[in-house]
Amino acid sequence: MNNHESVLVVDDEIEICMLLANMLKKKGYMVNCVHTIQDARQSLVDNEFDLLFLDLNLPDGLGFHFIEDARSHNKKIKVIVISAYDGNIERQRAESEGVNYFLPKPFNRNMVNQALTDVNP
Repeated sequence: MNNHESVLVVDDEIEICMLLANMLKKKGYMVNCVHTIQDARQSLVDNEFDLLFLDLNLPDGLGFHFIEDARSHNKKIKVIVISAYDGNIERQRAESEGVNYFLPKPFNRNMVNQALTDVNP
């Protein structure tokens, strides 16, 4: 892993953002957390991200709607969806949207490490 990789975490649960940010910072990532799609879009204007942790249900829309925005700024961005909705419909849509990894909530450190390993082999 490159110690200069930048990560955007988009989740409306502040605790999830803090948990992921702490885990990722310990691994050398630079982390930016936001809680809405609107704030995520603004973050894309201000920064370049290598990795995106994206919740599906946000106060201002579905996370799926943000994937295209993220990829328009960086075609190589890796997308890890984080969601409590872990059904076939969500997983199939994630696959069709080109999501790199589906991380169900609740998750733990080992699950996050596995996601990072899978998207950055």
